[in-house]
Amino acid sequence: MPSYSPARRPAALAAALVLAVAACGTTTPSPSATSVATTGPTVPTGTARPPAEVYAEIRDAVAGIRGLQPTADVDPVTIDESVLHTNFEAEFDRAYTPTLLKDTEDLLIALGLLPPGSSLRAITLAFQAGQVAGYYSPEDDELFVVSRSGRVGGAEKATYAHEFTHQLQDQHFDLGALGIDASDQSDQALARLALVEGDATSVQTGWMTSFLDARELGEVLAAALDPVALEALRSAPAYLRDTATFPYEDGFAFVSRLLAGGGYAAVDAAYADPPDSTEQVLHPDLYLQRQPPIAVELPAGLAQDLGAGWTEAAQDTFGELILRTWLREGGVTIANARAASAGWGGDRLALLRGPNGAVAVALLTVWDTPADADEFAAAARLAVAQLPLGGSLGHAAGSSTVSIGIGANAAAIIAALGE
Repeated sequence: MPSYSPARRPAALAAALVLAVAACGTTTPSPSATSVATTGPTVPTGTARPPAEVYAEIRDAVAGIRGLQPTADVDPVTIDESVLHTNFEAEFDRAYTPTLLKDTEDLLIALGLLPPGSSLRAITLAFQAGQVAGYYSPEDDELFVVSRSGRVGGAEKATYAHEFTHQLQDQHFDLGALGIDASDQSDQALARLALVEGDATSVQTGWMTSFLDARELGEVLAAALDPVALEALRSAPAYLRDTATFPYEDGFAFVSRLLAGGGYAAVDAAYADPPDSTEQVLHPDLYLQRQPPIAVELPAGLAQDLGAGWTEAAQDTFGELILRTWLREGGVTIANARAASAGWGGDRLALLRGPNGAVAVALLTVWDTPADADEFAAAARLAVAQLPLGGSLGHAAGSSTVSIGIGANAAAIIAALGE
């Protein structure tokens, strides 16, 4: 149900920490990126030159690294934090209709992924206020760089290298066609966003390695370690934190795997055949083997099975990543949550509304093997027991499916799902 458009998933300062370490030599960027980057123009240290000149040299270098040339100009706009907040409020309200926002909040609260009474809008905007370094809007064809220092320093240059890569992606591959905004396919949307952000993070890393000096790399690292940024990351709900960092960190690892097998030509090809699940991003071999997720359908008339006055408000697919977060938030250890979610095959859930404001959730999951289903069921029982609305779990011995019902009608949901 969440919206994951690149316009609303901007380059997080938290990702800058990973990039700064990579640029300092702990992680080796792809050979193709390094060899191209070192032949490009050198961006001198200091910011005495006009910003437009600095940005132009970054564009030339990034285009050389990525092997794509811009088809139209999009001039960067440098903004301060007050303008950023205004822009993001407008972006958020454009992404979420009141109905979608209410459905998303109620679903996440019922699953224990947000505290009761939470405002998703307030939490998201507060998180972005401390994390955002810049963003590219495909809908408006606009590119923004946030300058907290009032100058174009190392952090601003690195941000522009990342966001200009998004401009190249949009012009050559049409980011709007990837389905990143699909409100009923969260898992697929996150997977495809990981391709987009992993690609831009890879290019940004290669550019930083070749064109930032030690002082400017220090500025990038300082931005990542800014107390405001770290506090925003620390205090955010795990669901928001995990879905925000996944496209950059796991997306970077996914794209690095593609680069190792075929350079940026392999990344280009992935836009025509993008990953369909976070499972494919977390386990790139499954993407390379083209192992698709299992399409799961909920029974028709599910809401009516709960009694008079019940309706279905929305459906979604959560996938391996969000189910892993849900298990961890339900008291399962990190190691067990990773293991229990790793055999994911497919899932589908529905938000159900009943009389007097009642809310329920139906979740049907399918696993690669009965053993995988057993492992998930064992972990999920602990998480279900922690749910604020209560719940039930259904799983038959030897079955590859696990069903979960949340709310006062949990037992009826399990029955309707066939477990």
